[in-house]
Amino acid sequence: MQRAIKLISLPLVVCTALAFTGCDRSKEAQKPSADVSQDDQIMRELASEPVKPFAKTANDVQDIQALTDFDTRFTAVSDEMEDELMRMKDDGSLTPEFALSRKQDNINSALTMLKALDLKTEQGRYIQGLMYQYWDNQGKLLQQANQQKDQNVSENVKGLGQFIHAQEQLEHWQQQYPSIASPAEKL
Repeated sequence: MQRAIKLISLPLVVCTALAFTGCDRSKEAQKPSADVSQDDQIMRELASEPVKPFAKTANDVQDIQALTDFDTRFTAVSDEMEDELMRMKDDGSLTPEFALSRKQDNINSALTMLKALDLKTEQGRYIQGLMYQYWDNQGKLLQQANQQKDQNVSENVKGLGQFIHAQEQLEHWQQQYPSIASPAEKL
């Protein structure tokens, strides 16, 4: 069940990453690089590393639960923000400045929530670090996009492969502990 939710939410993450910086394919962005097309650059960025092996520890269950709780709470916050922005867009009250501010708030929330996690295991801190790098990078990209409007599309997904790897690593880790019910399974 959780794997299905993760697979369903993956396109949402990709779309969100693209939405954070826009999908403007300006003339500059359409120029292919010397050897690699823009689509190839994007696919390389989306590629994730193989799951890393870690030794089991006595703190695995607590760290898995902390990371899963973060994921659930942050997804709820992100969904609320997206709903708010869509409602405002529909009634014509959404300004680019407000949308940028809310997206920055969302990124800052992710970073704050991740920093607050008190993880005890190497694997937990590894996943936390990957997620933190992703959201920190998204904040930088959002600021850059605000300053320069003709952002390269491959820049829009920069670091997404690390985020996907973090999700896959967490899912693999959870599967080693079948007694831990995922938040979706608790409902």
